[in-house]
Amino acid sequence: MNADPSAPGTYRFVNLGCPKNLVDAERVAALLESGGWREAPSNDEATLLVVTTCAFIASAREESLDEIVQAVAERRPGQRFAVLGCLVSHAGEDVLRRALPEVDVFCGVAEMTELPARLAAPVPPRSRDARRGAAAHVHKTTGRKLFTPPHLAYLKIADGCSNKCAYCSIPSIRGDLASRPMDEILAEARGLAAMGVRELVVIAQDTTAWGFDRGGGGRVYDLLEAIADAGLFDWTRLLYTHPAHIDAARLAPLLRGGAIVPYLDVPIQHASDRVLELMGRPYTRRALEDLFDALRAASSDLVLRTTVMVGFPGERERDFRELAAFLESAAFDHVGVFAYSRERDTAAASLGGRVPARVALQRRDELLEIQMEISEERLAARVGTELDVLVDEEVPEEERPTPGARRAGRFYGQAHDIDGLTYIEGSEALPGSFVRARISGSAPYDLFAEALPGDFR
Repeated sequence: MNADPSAPGTYRFVNLGCPKNLVDAERVAALLESGGWREAPSNDEATLLVVTTCAFIASAREESLDEIVQAVAERRPGQRFAVLGCLVSHAGEDVLRRALPEVDVFCGVAEMTELPARLAAPVPPRSRDARRGAAAHVHKTTGRKLFTPPHLAYLKIADGCSNKCAYCSIPSIRGDLASRPMDEILAEARGLAAMGVRELVVIAQDTTAWGFDRGGGGRVYDLLEAIADAGLFDWTRLLYTHPAHIDAARLAPLLRGGAIVPYLDVPIQHASDRVLELMGRPYTRRALEDLFDALRAASSDLVLRTTVMVGFPGERERDFRELAAFLESAAFDHVGVFAYSRERDTAAASLGGRVPARVALQRRDELLEIQMEISEERLAARVGTELDVLVDEEVPEEERPTPGARRAGRFYGQAHDIDGLTYIEGSEALPGSFVRARISGSAPYDLFAEALPGDFR
């Protein structure tokens, strides 16, 4: 007799996309485990394979589809297969089911927590429109199965976005901004600290918009102060801040007082006033200059990351040159550069003045070249200094950039899985430990360090 296919077995997740997507997957995995499922050591050994998808831009959708097709081709007899997240909400379950009949269960963003129930009793597909909207209820699940290193966790404080940037499909996939209550967030933070998390990374589609939809419910600076006052973490990091929503006067004391590490991720998208207006970004180049001057004045050790987009409809050569000049003058530590992707259900999809893909890619590559030199110069300036490095992993011998680089980690200016690494020689500290080290060398994106004798915690 065949085993009951609805009975709990072993699962394995393949997680694509951003950290916000990863948090959703961690909650679903915790729900599975509460129902008797257990994580398998490999895809081949899992009775259930789950792919958490991204659909932000065309290349992300292609990556998600490629992963699904490959998993279908490699699935072993009796293995069940589920597809979750943004791709399902973007394309629609009914559309994907016709294209991928081998998949057993589809769950859009707002239905991800229904996976255990659907595995037990599959339900008919729903229309795309019925599945749109905020997935704030996902956060009411208290459990997390961390897919990050155990000493690091993301804390998602809101879902959705109400900024309505002209190029962005997030509101059509995840709905408008839905901020979580502060007490719920703090309870989750305490739970993560109890699990041994030492670095907390605060995220949302726009972290600086937290509370905008809750009237007098506070702002993100109040939340960060409350997390700091609880004394739960060694590092608290803030990602995905919006330039128009940053209050430098409120943020400055948090940086100076150590409530957050002196690292900020501030995606500007562009620096041409004309292109910013087309994008629906409510600030100017001058406002950006004033903002970064104020932030750097608040913390001389501040590390800045940004993201920019080239090839937006209507971007002229002079607009691109203005962006390039701004990146050279602002001298960010880290920059992500993306070519515009035309997305349905966005205001930009109907704009004229399209930039040829060839030109957009040339502009992207030019900015990456400019930034590589800036990043290399800024990291080289740290040679000879002493820094605390959070160890993330033991480096396999065949992957060591130098024979003695047995540990890899990050100083405060390197965000996990986004920026470069700091390789440490002379340390046997376990992952999750902080090592005091002297920086001995640099590369365009990485640092090399020598551990100070016996100095780790």
